[in-house]
Amino acid sequence: MAKQPENDSLQSYNVLGAGTLVKGTLETKGNLRIDGQFEGSMSVAGKLVVGKDSLVQGTIQCSSAELEGHVKVEKMTVSGLLSLKSTAVVEGVFNTQRLYVEQGALISGQIQMPKDRNAQPAK
Repeated sequence: MAKQPENDSLQSYNVLGAGTLVKGTLETKGNLRIDGQFEGSMSVAGKLVVGKDSLVQGTIQCSSAELEGHVKVEKMTVSGLLSLKSTAVVEGVFNTQRLYVEQGALISGQIQMPKDRNAQPAK
């Protein structure tokens, strides 16, 4: 019998589907995929995925992020890897530990990374 992870809340995957608009504050201890629209403040303990036809606006804090759609933030803090896919359009201030950008991604704003590879990005 396989041993269950002690913190399986990070194993959960929450989805905000296409055609859905959520405004307000969102907090999850798991992972989150957005294929619709979100406006507000979000905190994601796991991975955030923003789908190709999505629009996300506000402030974001997460462990890692894969952005394919339009993300317009006052500030986004990623404690691990921020991955911008070729279809991504991002605007605002982004703080991240690591960055991956595919050819074709559009960036307007600032991307800040710590000078010390072991340091965490500023919140």
